[in-house]
Amino acid sequence: MSERWLLANRAFFVRDLVRDYCMVFRLLSDQRRRFERDGTVSYSALRDLLGEAMRKGVFWRLKDTAHHLFRNTVRTAAAATEAPAESPGIMLWQYAASPHPDGTAVQSPVEALIDWCVGYAFHECAKLKEDAFQGQHYANRLAQLGRHPAVTGEFYGPLSALAAQTAESSVRELERIIHVLSHGLFLLTRYLTAEGRNCRLARWLACEEPLAREVFGPLYPDLLTALYDGEPERLYLLAARDFLESGRHEPAMALLRRARERNLLNDESRELLRGLESGSAGEADTALCAACAQNGLPRCLAESEPAA
Repeated sequence: MSERWLLANRAFFVRDLVRDYCMVFRLLSDQRRRFERDGTVSYSALRDLLGEAMRKGVFWRLKDTAHHLFRNTVRTAAAATEAPAESPGIMLWQYAASPHPDGTAVQSPVEALIDWCVGYAFHECAKLKEDAFQGQHYANRLAQLGRHPAVTGEFYGPLSALAAQTAESSVRELERIIHVLSHGLFLLTRYLTAEGRNCRLARWLACEEPLAREVFGPLYPDLLTALYDGEPERLYLLAARDFLESGRHEPAMALLRRARERNLLNDESRELLRGLESGSAGEADTALCAACAQNGLPRCLAESEPAA
């Protein structure tokens, strides 16, 4: 895919990155709690989380999104060699299958580490899935065979410890996955400092706030600070604008009303809500789009300039 297309759709990719990261983290946290409770993880849950090449799960999609975002800013090899030593960018040689096999991707340290965390946790999760299959099928079958009267200790003894070893591997894999993804949440709060005008992301955060709060935990206030620099009320204004861009007045109004009940509206949001409630926010308000928000403009001009 072209770099131009990636840039044009970057707001969506960033939203998908945060959305899928939160979903993956919650699902894997659920598996850790299950393991702490009864000593097992669900093979089917991990299989669906990862998916397959022709039917990718949310974790696979997250890995792809991270690669698209962080591995496609291209610089030629010659330019990479000429880069100043103090340059903060990290040169990443592309794989042969890359659309830019003769160049390098330029990653910031935070981007490179988020990309690494997602990829590492994905492949660790693939190992955990195989251990879950072993525990669910082969370990149980071995225990059944060990209880059979015809199976002597000579036959069974050398194999008896393998089930416990598989469980120990699962513990280590789960701990590594949660540790890596937890640090990735911290890195996300640093990466998202440039996304304060991303209406797509704001809409997801406003609509899925309980999930975001659950996953980010004590880092959630840092996330809002990184995005909105001391003005968390902008979250709801941008989210409402995104609804209005798609012509969805009722969800925009409902969102702003919920925020008003929590005293989370700024003056601009209150004015927008008053217009929606009075019915004066008509077709022109659908022009409050993400592009205008990203450019710092209050609204699109639905009408062209008059001819001279």
